Parts: sequence; C-alpha cells; structure tokens
Amino acid sequence: MAEKLEIEVVIGPDGNVSFETHGLKGQACLAETTGLEKALGKVVRREKTGEYYQQAQTAAGKVKRG
Repeated sequence: MAEKLEIEVVIGPDGNVSFETHGLKGQACLAETTGLEKALGKVVRREKTGEYYQQAQTAAGKVKRG
C-alpha cells in the first residue's frame, strides 16, 4: 500500500505562511515545496523533520544480462 503524501499549509493571523510535509522522505520534501516557496516569497526559516533524514524508498531490482 502506498504511503499518503501531504503538504500542510498554515496561514497565521499575521500573514506568515508555514508548511510541513508528511510522507516525503529525504530531499523529496524540498523538491515538492520549491514551487510554493518561490510563489510565497522569502524563506525565513527551515526546520527539517526526522523524515528528511530517512532514505527515500526506491524500486530495487536486478538486471540480468544474457
């Protein structure tokens, strides 16, 4: 079963915007949020969660040469 991927966006009463990713491991979170960061303006602070330091899952397989 595939893991659920989310980007949670919060807009505070002061106009500050923050977002947090869920289900994205490794640098995938940065790749997915780059467009949002550019659209919203200057990044003031970035906090990396434990998911950032986990390996992104990739398909593993063997290649047979005949």
